Amino acid sequence: MLALRKQTQRFWKQAQSNLKASQEVMKEWYDQKATLVEFSPGDKVWVMEPVEPRALQDRWTCPFEIKERKGEATYLVDLKTPRQPLRVLHHNRLKPHFDRSEVSMLLVTDEGMEEESEPLPNLLAVKEGDGSVGSVLLSDSLTPTQRGDC
Repeated sequence: MLALRKQTQRFWKQAQSNLKASQEVMKEWYDQKATLVEFSPGDKVWVMEPVEPRALQDRWTCPFEIKERKGEATYLVDLKTPRQPLRVLHHNRLKPHFDRSEVSMLLVTDEGMEEESEPLPNLLAVKEGDGSVGSVLLSDSLTPTQRGDC
């Protein structure tokens, strides 16, 4: 009985050392291509849900807020849900959220332009062979109306 116990302990120690060696090899492979994205408390992040997405369902959900950094690669995230408001997540499941800046559209009109200002260039000016709209060769099969539209 004592021999069986010693043999079992020896097998257990061998399994533990094999597991540790295997983990080190896997970590080396992972670290070769992994990039650590660091977040600060207050940053907004997208969270990847580990469920199988439906046809048009997004894997990444809502921008949530980072509350604190727990470890080298883990963060406490406020998920704003009553069941589990705070959750510790690995950085692999987080993606930075960038607020969309307001899009500014500038509309230039002739109204209100001073007489001394330079006129706006005609971007559709017809010039031969310069790559403008007028230098495009039109098919002979076009009707006069179609040619006028060009």
